[in-house]
Amino acid sequence: MADPIPDSMMLQGLQPVGDLDPEKRAALAQRGQITDLRYGQRLDASTEHRWLLYLVEGNVSHVSGDTATTVSAGSARARQPLFSEGRFQEHAVAHGAARILRLDRRVYEILQQQQSQSGYEVQETELDDTESALFSEVYAACTEGKLDLPALPEVAVKIQMAMKDPDVDIKRLANIVSLDIAITAGLIRAASSAAYGSGNPVKSVRDAIVRLGLVAARRLALTIAMQQVFRSDSRVLQRRMRELWDRSVHVSVLSFVLARQCKGLEPEQALLAGLLHDIGSLPILDYIGRNHPDATDDEIEGSIEKLHGVVGEIVIGSWHMDSHMSTVVRESGNWGRDSKGKPDFCDLAIVARLYHLNEQMPGAAIPAYHEVPAFANLGLPPPNEAMKLDIIENAAGEMAEMMAVINGKA
Repeated sequence: MADPIPDSMMLQGLQPVGDLDPEKRAALAQRGQITDLRYGQRLDASTEHRWLLYLVEGNVSHVSGDTATTVSAGSARARQPLFSEGRFQEHAVAHGAARILRLDRRVYEILQQQQSQSGYEVQETELDDTESALFSEVYAACTEGKLDLPALPEVAVKIQMAMKDPDVDIKRLANIVSLDIAITAGLIRAASSAAYGSGNPVKSVRDAIVRLGLVAARRLALTIAMQQVFRSDSRVLQRRMRELWDRSVHVSVLSFVLARQCKGLEPEQALLAGLLHDIGSLPILDYIGRNHPDATDDEIEGSIEKLHGVVGEIVIGSWHMDSHMSTVVRESGNWGRDSKGKPDFCDLAIVARLYHLNEQMPGAAIPAYHEVPAFANLGLPPPNEAMKLDIIENAAGEMAEMMAVINGKA
């Protein structure tokens, strides 16, 4: 039986949620629940990963590896989450009747990030009165944790969990990937393409993973799964969502090709980073589509331009992705960004975005891709007489293959 939490007092003293401001603790409590456990009932970290669990009544045995520890309500240990983040092999068993407080981990991370970024400065943009009103509403929804964030696809969650296990092997990853037809087909196509060798075909997802390698296969699988996220039920916004997806795919594949020329920057990681560089636009579009379907293009653009960075960081945090992904969504639109000679994935995203924009909007009031600090940091060869990069022009066929992989085309 699960009951709503009556107030936020129960969260005081719990770590780390007790460090939230009172208003944010109250918001977290409203999304939580108290669950009764019966004698002998087992909880597994692998199936409870979306929750922060706290023992509030009774006793349980907490098992991690070969070590079993009794946790009693009211103890210092009970004020910590029952399961450690990322340790999916842990489990707990109730000694008798007990009660567990469940708090939504994603909601906590959003609120905690908002609290730590209370001084975050949104990008300056001139807005008229109508645009300002919409922006203010979307911004308030963001700061109050009322934006609906896109959920990481289920297969992507399983892949993330599996890759945190040091004992994961090709067979296990292949079994997970096989649950999704699009990802299975995408990995087989990628492994069979010229981008990963001679172009000789592979016939099974296991053979694809062998050719790609575990890490590369995992990142490719996550990238392919993301198509499920770039969707909208709003007919008004379907065109915008499709445009966002197409643009993101182009930046993704350009980042992939550029990364192959840069030592220390893995192409598959660049592929994923490029695809997610503007992920913050998704919750904003979703909110406007549900609440303001008649909003004009200028109104929508004003809100996205000012907020997509901070919202994108919240999404990346909720998905437990690497910190460099946060840097990409926050700073890939900062054309003057300088990583001081140490190239990173954000440099790739900046150059890829500008390369694409320079082609799509010649004469626009933006820098040329080769004139920004990111280009120099990456150490890329200069453009040819047509102001193109030979490394990109020569990879046209491979880029088309990778676009087909991401788009799930057979």
